[in-house]
Amino acid sequence: MKITGTITIPGEPVAKGRPRVVRRGNHTRAITPPKTVAYESMVALVASEAWEGEPIAADVPVAVIIDAYFKRPKRLMRRKDPTGAIPHTKRPDGDNVAKAVLDGLDKAGIWHDDSQVTNLTIRKWYCATVHRTEPRTVIRIEVQPCG
Repeated sequence: MKITGTITIPGEPVAKGRPRVVRRGNHTRAITPPKTVAYESMVALVASEAWEGEPIAADVPVAVIIDAYFKRPKRLMRRKDPTGAIPHTKRPDGDNVAKAVLDGLDKAGIWHDDSQVTNLTIRKWYCATVHRTEPRTVIRIEVQPCG
């Protein structure tokens, strides 16, 4: 696999929220939660600034590896707890974090459509206490070989 790029989004990862359906007269409309819209916009902004080169062509398969680092809670700050990153097994669900990230990358124009993603890996972590690492989302995009 050829590594195409790595993008780091600062701040706490956000999961894609469920849309709220609002009815006005005879019309219904789905409204995405503001927190989700803000996070997807931040992903799009950072990704478009970090991406070098042309968008990935529509027929090219892509692998995406997402490492979501969440703030470590006080209950995991004891001396006996590891100082490195610890797996995050609580909410939000990893698939919903991935949806928000992929939708943000769509808005950034990294590729034609996120349907090109043929291999998706999502890992959730609590931040390491060594060097006081901050919450962030690290996205690796790799072009898949054909055939």
